Amino acid sequence: MDLKVDKGLSAHLLFLLLIWVFSTSSVFAADAVAEAAQEKDGDEKLSYLAIIDGEEIPMGEYVSTLRREMRERFYHGTIPEEEQKKFYQEVADDLIQRFLLVREARRRNIQPDADAVEAAVKQYDEKFQEDPDWAAAREDVLPRVRSKLEADSLVLRLEEEVKVVERPSEKELEEFYEANKALFTTPERVKVSLILLRVDPSSTGEVWQQASEEASAIVARLTNGADFAELARIHSSDESAQNGGDMGYTHSGMLGDAAQKVLDIMEVGDTSAPVMMLEGVAIFRLEDRITPELNPLEAVRERAEQLYMRETGKKAWEDLVVELRSKANIEINDAPWR
Repeated sequence: MDLKVDKGLSAHLLFLLLIWVFSTSSVFAADAVAEAAQEKDGDEKLSYLAIIDGEEIPMGEYVSTLRREMRERFYHGTIPEEEQKKFYQEVADDLIQRFLLVREARRRNIQPDADAVEAAVKQYDEKFQEDPDWAAAREDVLPRVRSKLEADSLVLRLEEEVKVVERPSEKELEEFYEANKALFTTPERVKVSLILLRVDPSSTGEVWQQASEEASAIVARLTNGADFAELARIHSSDESAQNGGDMGYTHSGMLGDAAQKVLDIMEVGDTSAPVMMLEGVAIFRLEDRITPELNPLEAVRERAEQLYMRETGKKAWEDLVVELRSKANIEINDAPWR
C-alpha cells in the first residue's frame, strides 16, 4: 500500500497515513533505500520495485513495507548491517509473491471476505476518531486501507482453496505411512527418579562446588545401600521430592541435554554421578526404559490422513507459488540490495 502524503499535512498525520509506528532509525534506513533504488545505470530514475507482466509495484510501496517490517522484526527498527542485504531482498520477494497471488485469486474469481474487511476498516476508522487531523485525511486513507485488506483477504482465501485436497486413497496413505514412520512412532520413554540440589545460576563458584560435594556424598550413601526415595525427601529441592524423587515417565529429551546425555548411557537401576544442570546439581536413577515403538497404520489412520492432507495441501500451495513465478515476466529493480 503506497500512501502518499501531502506536504501540508502534520507530522502526526504522516504517522496515520503510513499506518505503522516507525522508529527514527528505520525511517532513515528506508529513505536511504528509496534514494538508492531511484538510481540505476547512471542518471536513470526508477520509481518501481518491479514490473510484472507490464504492471508496476511502486517503490513507495516497497519503502512503506520495509518500514513496517523493520519495526516488527528488528529491535528499535535497526537492521544489523550484516543482515541488511538479505532483508531488503526478502521484503522485495514477499511483495512480488503477494502481487502474483492477488492476481491469481482475482483470475479465479475469488472474492474477499467483505464483512471482515469492513469490520477492520471500521475499527481503524474508530481508532483515530479523536485525532483532529483524521477528518481531513480519512476520505483518502480509508480506501487505501480497504484495498490492502481486500488484497490480504484474497491471498488468504486463495491459500485456503488451494490447500483443500482430497482424502488419500489406500495406496497413497500406505505410501505416506511407510515414508514417514518417524511421525507414527511413539518415542522412547524413561522413568526417572531425581534428587536436585538447587543452586541459583548466578551463585558463585564456591556455592556450586559445595553443592557438588554434597551431591557426591549423597551418591556415596546411595552406593552403600541408602534408600533413594528417603534421601530425595530429605535433600531434593525438586517438586518430585514429596514422591521420593519419582518423576514418572517422560519422553526422551524432555529433561534437557545434560540429563539426556547421562540417561542415554545408563542401564535400568543405575544411579548417576552428580550432573551439573542450569537448576543446580542433580542425581538421577533410571527406573525403567520403554523403547520406541512404531504404531500400526490402523492405530494411527485418522492422524495419518490428516497429516497427508496437510502436507499435500502445503505442497500444492508451494507449487502454485513456483508456477506463478515461472510464468510471469518479472523485471526487478535490485538497487536497494545490490
